[in-house]
Amino acid sequence: EIDSIRQRPASHKSSVPSDSIPSIAYTDEITLKRHLNLWSGVCFIVGITIGSGIFVSPKGVLKYTESVGLCLTIWVVSGLVALLGALCFAEIGTVIPRSGAELAYMKEGIGSVHERTGDILAYLFNWTNTLILKPASAAVLTMTFAEYFLSGIMDSCGPPDELVKITSIFTLRIVSAANRLNIMFVICKVVTILTVIVVGIVRIAQGHTEYLQNGFDGTTIKPLSIALAFYAGLWAYDGWNCLNSITEELKNPQRNLWLSIVLALPSVIILYLLTNISYFTVMNKAVLLSSNAVAVTWGEFVLGRIAGHALPILISISALGSANGSLFSSARYCMVGAQYGYLPEIFSYIQKTRLTPLPSIVLQGVISIIFCIPSNIDGLIDIFSFSAWIFYGLTFVATLCCKFTMKKAKRVISVPIPLIILIILISIYLVIAPVIVNPCMEFLIASFLILFGMVFYYPFVYYRVELECIKKMTKFFEDFFDMKIAIITMSLNSSRTDIDSIHRRQSNSSIIQKRHLTNEIFNKQDSLNDVLSTDDIALKRHLGLFSGVCFIVGMIIGSGIFVSPKGVLRGTQSIGLCLIIWIASGLVSLLGALCYAEIGAVIPRNGAEIAYMKEGIGSIHERIGEILAYLFNWTSTLILKPASIAVLTLTFSQYFLSGIFIDCDPPEELVKITAVFAILTTIVTVIIVGIVRMAQGYTQNLQNGFEGTTTKPLSVALAFYSGLWAYDGWNGLNSITEELKNPERNLWLSIVLALPSIIILYLLTNISYFTVMSKVELLSSNAVAVTWGEVAIGPVVRALPILISISALGSGNGALFSSARYCMVGAQYGYLPEIFACIHKQRLTPVPGIVLEGLIAIALCMPSNIEGLIDFFSFAAWIFYGVTFLATLFCKFTMKKAKRVINVPIPLIIIIILIAIYLVFAPVIADPNIGFLIASLIILFGLIFYYPFVYRKIEVNIIKRINQFLITFFQLQIAQVNL
Repeated sequence: EIDSIRQRPASHKSSVPSDSIPSIAYTDEITLKRHLNLWSGVCFIVGITIGSGIFVSPKGVLKYTESVGLCLTIWVVSGLVALLGALCFAEIGTVIPRSGAELAYMKEGIGSVHERTGDILAYLFNWTNTLILKPASAAVLTMTFAEYFLSGIMDSCGPPDELVKITSIFTLRIVSAANRLNIMFVICKVVTILTVIVVGIVRIAQGHTEYLQNGFDGTTIKPLSIALAFYAGLWAYDGWNCLNSITEELKNPQRNLWLSIVLALPSVIILYLLTNISYFTVMNKAVLLSSNAVAVTWGEFVLGRIAGHALPILISISALGSANGSLFSSARYCMVGAQYGYLPEIFSYIQKTRLTPLPSIVLQGVISIIFCIPSNIDGLIDIFSFSAWIFYGLTFVATLCCKFTMKKAKRVISVPIPLIILIILISIYLVIAPVIVNPCMEFLIASFLILFGMVFYYPFVYYRVELECIKKMTKFFEDFFDMKIAIITMSLNSSRTDIDSIHRRQSNSSIIQKRHLTNEIFNKQDSLNDVLSTDDIALKRHLGLFSGVCFIVGMIIGSGIFVSPKGVLRGTQSIGLCLIIWIASGLVSLLGALCYAEIGAVIPRNGAEIAYMKEGIGSIHERIGEILAYLFNWTSTLILKPASIAVLTLTFSQYFLSGIFIDCDPPEELVKITAVFAILTTIVTVIIVGIVRMAQGYTQNLQNGFEGTTTKPLSVALAFYSGLWAYDGWNGLNSITEELKNPERNLWLSIVLALPSIIILYLLTNISYFTVMSKVELLSSNAVAVTWGEVAIGPVVRALPILISISALGSGNGALFSSARYCMVGAQYGYLPEIFACIHKQRLTPVPGIVLEGLIAIALCMPSNIEGLIDFFSFAAWIFYGVTFLATLFCKFTMKKAKRVINVPIPLIIIIILIAIYLVFAPVIADPNIGFLIASLIILFGLIFYYPFVYRKIEVNIIKRINQFLITFFQLQIAQVNL
């Protein structure tokens, strides 16, 4: 039943000076708190980034690099890519200071060039993010938690597959504590990773460098295959853009957004590099590649079989922490998406008392739970990476658009245009290369899910068709859960807001009416009071710089550093190239994070890529920006977030169970059920052991490091998939920009503080691996860290899988946190049903988004193929990462007056755009598989819904009734945009 069909009106842009929004205390107005300061921002980035990736991705990176040298290189490059991407996000995030990150950036950034394009892209991102990206990420994290946690408590036999699934689902239920747990998770993660690093240093001092010598022997000669290594590597860094998704909850976002990135990402890069080095001080390539739980294998070598089984517990806690942060940010995406009209209005609601987007949290959690059911971590990572980099690239495009369309926007950071172009190209590579190199069902599924979102776009977004049943459900849930629509809490010193594109409808939706405020209304206090309801609520700005850094680190360091080494080595075939890939992955992540920091400061909105494509690319061509934002929202919902969460949860399960089962591998069934935990003690242990073994002379694996280096340049892209997966989370802070205090400062600072540290940690960790394991041993390991631990730490190894599973669980938590924000932002843009723009009235959390992403993540867990998930994720992710970098570049010209606290040079943006292109195409050419095809079909399938539901805005009465029911039942309210 169709209630109404209305054509969306033309945009009415509004340039708001810094003093245009007075400090007005609206009666009964509810908004998301700006409770995140700089420290919180750093912790948020670190907490989401460091999850399961550093424990899951090493195998994937090594598998596709085929050498230790290239493997470590991929880790560093992945970190740098994440850092560059995060800086781009920081720039556009300060220009467009909205939660939802990519959603807002595509909508406003690309929309500043072409409004409809920006709208469609923002909608597609919201769709993808809600159904794929956030749920997949949460599913991976919780499955990593389950696998590692159970492996830490079961001795002689593997945990049943069913138990792993059940544990994963249970974990997704408990990760909603979000930011309150994030800092604790970050501390645990750093301690775990530092343990790995210290062990690696000790082993190097002992002379255990044989696996690091001739590091590039066996390096892959397939350039496209390296993209799959990057999928694994960048997955470990995933979360670099997480702070952008909660910008509206960040204190002083113009400062704390970019500072959090700058502080977090370099630290994560360092940690990851050292962790991988530590792995290679214990395991050779064969051992690492044969391990199902790299960190557990490492722990068994170093700590012994008994003590080493404590490691899976710590890793599972690490994954749990990342899952917590992921769910936190994913709910914000849903809320912002609902505020833009991309999701039902219920998802823009927040709980009145707790000020959390309850509907979005529920949505993302439910989808994540669905992704957990297959329990295929590799497949989830592929789904996530493939989908994510599609929209990361689009967000970079939005950043580029804002360079030209928002020239006057205040930029506390300005990424050079060449760097934005570079990361756009990187995004393209990361999307196309894995599909060519290794075509698989995961890519097809991701593509199908993304494109399927277009089915709903034209009727419900473009034509604004409203269903009475959705209205009634929304009303019911609003009353039942005591929720209200969250208002937009723009930073007071924000130089610009685009009010038009935030709401979907005009007449009968309060959130739509507010988003279409004209410049005159917005600049008059009395008029503003007249328009804004006294009952409006929005997400809190509760994240500071420390929280931002912790969020980035927590999102990045999850399971990737323990899972990806095998994938990186497989793709490079040599230790030397493997280590280079790790460094390169870190640098790519850093560059991407810097681009995100710039556009995040320009467009400080939750939802990150959604806003960046919508506003950034939309600043050049509105329709293109809208379509790209829509596609990202679609992809993020169906692929990116669920796949990411699924990989983390699977990693948790794998490692946790390997810590329990001493004499045999844990059953696949049990690995699927347990949730993801993350703690940095694991990485610290690996690195310390690696240093000790190097000091003892165990450097044989590091000598001649480039021996066997692959001669397939395209295959290196597959190694980058594994490496960049470990860094995934570098953009996590962008997704919660609206919850970041002073995002102009804390966004980029969090990135700068977090990513370099993670790169160093990852490199040292991989070096530690190669001081213990040879290439053959690493590649044959199903748990690289566990295999390493068996040699390096002996009986203590039993603790290692536990630590790794905790790490994955922490990242899964963060992934689900951010994924719900993507759903919310997508719904705010009209790309998802309105229910996903709602947050719980008291908790102020996007419950619908959390539920949706959780369910999808659970579904992605069912296959239990972590490597396939990483490729699936990386392919999709780098498509949109590249677009986001392009948006960052556009914003250089379209938003020249925007305040930029960080300004990424244009050449660097161009470089990362090229990297994104490589990471998309190279893996497809080098190793074509069904996963790339599925991801592509899912993305394109979203266009089916775009025209009727987004462009034509057709509204179905039954959806309205469902929305009203859910809003009343769960006490939800539409969340206003917290600018």
